[in-house]
Amino acid sequence: MASEAIVLVSAISRQASESPHQLERCGLIASVAAASQPAGRRPAAQAALAHRLRDRRQQLWLLLDLLIVAWLCWLFDAINNLAPVRQALAEQNGEGVLELERSLQLNPEHALDTWLARHNALSQIVVFWYENVHIVVTLAVFALLWWRRADLLGVMRWTLVIVNLIALAAFWSFPVAPARMLSGGYVDLVARANHLPVWQFGATALDSNQLCSLPSLHIAWATWCSIAIWHMTRRRSLRAIAVAYPFVTTFAVMATGNHFLADAVAGAAVTAAVFFALSRSAIRGRLGWESRAVGRTTAA
Repeated sequence: MASEAIVLVSAISRQASESPHQLERCGLIASVAAASQPAGRRPAAQAALAHRLRDRRQQLWLLLDLLIVAWLCWLFDAINNLAPVRQALAEQNGEGVLELERSLQLNPEHALDTWLARHNALSQIVVFWYENVHIVVTLAVFALLWWRRADLLGVMRWTLVIVNLIALAAFWSFPVAPARMLSGGYVDLVARANHLPVWQFGATALDSNQLCSLPSLHIAWATWCSIAIWHMTRRRSLRAIAVAYPFVTTFAVMATGNHFLADAVAGAAVTAAVFFALSRSAIRGRLGWESRAVGRTTAA
C-alpha cells in the first residue's frame, strides 16, 4: 500500500503538470522515497500506512495531499502567472533590495555569479540543482512523512501550504526582479546552460512569472525539508545533510543570479516562523494534530 500511495502521488502530479521538465522531477519521487528507507523498517511502515489508508478520514487527507502535490507542481505557477508583469517596478524593488544588502556589506551575489560563470562544468551542475532538486526533495519528503511520520504530517502539511500562500501574496504585492535582470554584469547561467534566449518582455513572460525573487521559495522549501528530516531521524549524518541542504541551495540560487541573499533569508525565516507557530501545543491540540490512534513511528 505504501508504494501504491507514493506512486499515486507522482501519477497525480504528472497529470497536473503539462511541462516535460516538471514531469521528470515529479516522476523521481517514488524511487527516492523508497531508497531512503532502511530495509528492516519498511514492513512496519507499510503496515502502519495500510492501516491508516483503510480509515475514511485518512483517505480524505490523502486526497487533500494529492491536491497539494498538484499545487506544488503546477497550480502555484498557474495562479502566479495571472499577476500583471510589472517589469519597471520589479527592477526598482530589486535595486532596492540590492542597495540594502550593500549598505550592510552582505551582497555576495555578483561575486558568486561571476566566479561560477568561469567554471562551465560546475555551472551545469549548479543549474541542474537549481532547476530540479527543490521539487524532487520536497515531494519526496512529503511522501516520507505520509509513510513514516503521521504525527508530524499535519504541522508540516500546513506549514508548506501557508508558506506558499504568504509567498504568493508577496509576489503579487511586491514584485522583485532577480539579480540577473539588473545591471551590473550578472550572468544568466540558467539561460546559458540551457541555451535559451535571455528573459524578455511580452510573450516570453507568459511562460513563467519571473519577477518573484522575494522570498525565495527554493530556500523556503529547502528549510521545510530540513526541519522535517531533522524531526524524522536521530542519525547525525542525515541531520547534517538536512542542515547543509538549505545552504547548498542558497549558493545555487545566488550563484545562478536568480536570488539575492535577502531572498534566501526571507524564505528561511518565513518557513521557520510558520513552523514554530503551528508547532505550539495549544495550536496543535485545537486543530487536532496531536498524535492519537495512528501513533508515532519510531525515528530512523
